[in-house]
Amino acid sequence: MNPMRLAPLILVAASPAMAAPGDPVPARPRVFQDWIVACDNGGRCEAASLASEDSALQDAGLLVRRDEHGALSVRVADMTGKAPRATVRVDGRAVASTPLTRQVEGTWQGAPAKALVSALARGRKAAILTPTAHPLSLRGAAAALRYMDDRQKRAGTTTALVARGAARYRATPPSLPLVRVVTPPGKAAPAIPGAAINAARRQYGCATDDGSPVSADAYRLDARSTLVLLSCGAGAYNYIVQPLIWRDGRLTPAAFDYAFAFGEPKPAGQPQVLVNTDWSRDGRLSSWAKGRGLGDCGDAAQYGWDGTRFRLLSAARMTECRGAIDTLGVWRTRVVPAPAR
Repeated sequence: MNPMRLAPLILVAASPAMAAPGDPVPARPRVFQDWIVACDNGGRCEAASLASEDSALQDAGLLVRRDEHGALSVRVADMTGKAPRATVRVDGRAVASTPLTRQVEGTWQGAPAKALVSALARGRKAAILTPTAHPLSLRGAAAALRYMDDRQKRAGTTTALVARGAARYRATPPSLPLVRVVTPPGKAAPAIPGAAINAARRQYGCATDDGSPVSADAYRLDARSTLVLLSCGAGAYNYIVQPLIWRDGRLTPAAFDYAFAFGEPKPAGQPQVLVNTDWSRDGRLSSWAKGRGLGDCGDAAQYGWDGTRFRLLSAARMTECRGAIDTLGVWRTRVVPAPAR
C-alpha cells in the first residue's frame, strides 16, 4: 500500500447546500489535470500545482495569482522547510530563482512572474530546484491559465496570459458585496446554565460519551446575544462544534447566510457544523475543515455577526488532496462596522 494514500477521517462534502437568493455563492475550483484554479466573486484568480497522483504530496509547489486589476505573482513553497533558495527550471532552462523566507516560501512579481508564467504555459517538463530537483507537472497548466484569462474577460486581449490577442482590455472588475459587522462589546460572556447546555446536547445530538473533548465556549456578540460553540465530536484532525446563540434565556441554532457542508446531511432545524473554529477579539469566527490531517485540502471560512446572523466574509477551498501549497480564495467581501445593538 502506498503510504501517501491517506484517506481523510471525515470527508468534506463536495458541494454545500443550495444558497438562497442574495446569499453568498463561493466559487468552486476547477481541476485541469495536475493544476487547480479558482476565481472569486471579486475577479481575483489563483491556480495551484498538484501532485500527479491522487492523495500524493509535492515536496515543492507553485501558486499563480492574478488579482482583479491584473497584478501577477507566483508563490513557491518548499514543503520540507530546508531550502534557502528555489529555482524553477522549464525544459532544461532556469527561468526564475528566489530566496525562501524562513526556508519555506518565496514570491516572484512583475516581469519575473510574467516570464515564469509564460514558460509554464509553453513548457513540456519542469522542476523546482532547492537545489534537489522536485518534479513540477505542467499537465493542465496552460488550460488553467487560459481559464483565468476567460474568467477575467482577458481572453483575446493584450493582457491575457495564454489566450493573447490584439484587443484592448476594457472589462471592469465586479464590486465586492458590502457586509456590516457588529464589533463585540468589551464585556465577558454571561455564564450559560449547565442545564441549558445539557438540554442542547440532547436536542442536537452532541453526546459527551464518545471520548472526544467536551466544551461549550461562550463569546458575547452584542448586548443581547452570546455565541456558544458546543463541542460535538472530534476525529484525529477535525474538532467539531455546533454554533448556538444564547438570548433571552434560551439556546437556539445560530443563523448563517452560508456554511460549507460537512459530514452527513443534517435534518432540518439542526445547527450548522463548524470545524476547528477560532474566535477573535474583533468578532471574527473562523472555521477550517481539513480534508485530511496533512492540511493540504479542505474548506476555510471566516464569518462576522451582523446582529441577526453570521455573514460569510471570506472563504477559501482546496478540493483536491494532492499536496497543493495553499487553499484558493473563492469569496471576499468589504466589511464595515454595523451600529451597536
